[in-house]
Amino acid sequence: MRRLLASAALLASLLAACETTPELTPTQWEAIETRRVDGKRDQVLRAASAVVLDDGYYFAASDFAAGTLTAAKVPSTQQDAFQRSGGMTGHSPIDMISIWVVQADPVSCSLRVQYRDFGTHISSPERVSAFWTAVQRRMLKDQAGGAP
Repeated sequence: MRRLLASAALLASLLAACETTPELTPTQWEAIETRRVDGKRDQVLRAASAVVLDDGYYFAASDFAAGTLTAAKVPSTQQDAFQRSGGMTGHSPIDMISIWVVQADPVSCSLRVQYRDFGTHISSPERVSAFWTAVQRRMLKDQAGGAP
């Protein structure tokens, strides 16, 4: 009987230690991934596209009229396997970034950036803020007539 109780207590303590993180709701994802950007949709989308390329991604799909862009990047740890498997047509884990730009009012846009690392949706306010900052800098540089 003591063994049974000890086993049950051990099992209960192990199960308590295995807490899982609750799934985020679509509203929570949107709050994490979306920032406001001053500017017209076309300007913001061009700046975001440039930042995506600067970050080492290649465009997988885009619809300028809809304000969307999806891009992929092969992590350095996977580049060998990616090249051996046939590149873009082969199977290899890749990182993805998706961008949505929507004109919110006459002078600003809503910019949403979603990251997937090896297919897993990543919750990273830090990465989103860094992307947003890079887009803002790019827009300021373009407005000042600087090199792209």
